[in-house]
Amino acid sequence: MPAWQLSRAAGVGREVVHRLVGPVLGSLVGGPRILGREWLAELPAPSLICPNHQSHLDIPVLRRSLGSHGRWRLAIAAADDYWFQRRSYRLVVSWFAAIPFRRIGSGAGSIHAVESLLADGWRVVIFPEGTRSRTGDVGPFKPGAALIAVQTGVPVVPVRIDGLWAILPPGSWRPRRGRATVRFGEPLRAAPGESARAFTARLEAAVRGLGPIST
Repeated sequence: MPAWQLSRAAGVGREVVHRLVGPVLGSLVGGPRILGREWLAELPAPSLICPNHQSHLDIPVLRRSLGSHGRWRLAIAAADDYWFQRRSYRLVVSWFAAIPFRRIGSGAGSIHAVESLLADGWRVVIFPEGTRSRTGDVGPFKPGAALIAVQTGVPVVPVRIDGLWAILPPGSWRPRRGRATVRFGEPLRAAPGESARAFTARLEAAVRGLGPIST
């Protein structure tokens, strides 16, 4: 895993670029409208941030929604079989402080990498669905995020994103203007003895319970 995207210099560079292009992104997605800001005031670090997955715009819009405090030392667990197999894709996603996350077969190495970042005080975004929605609806969650939550005890912030599927759906590279909404929920923690399967179900219910939201 290259270290440059996790360096302080890269973090400063991301923030500079964000402040330059953020207004353009905001114009495209109608803000976005942000709900649940009270959970951002003291966003815990380390923590997992677990949104539903609608679009390739999810990460830049989520970063904008988190504010400068929330997006500092924010890493992204990105699909190893999609983002890290082509050099051009790898460079793009690495700019967002992405690390490869294996979603097919054994993912022990990916889980260890995320746990190492959490131990170092990072916030890590994981999309529990594992892939973008093909309908705009929330799909079934996979257990990777829950397994990390159970093993580490870190808080997990459920996030509901609505509107981005219509702006840039899978298969499209030309975004349309629209109105997106990002809603943050109360952080969850795995209960003593709770299984990854049980926590997965609880996290999925929390994300579903935050929407759908009319945009």
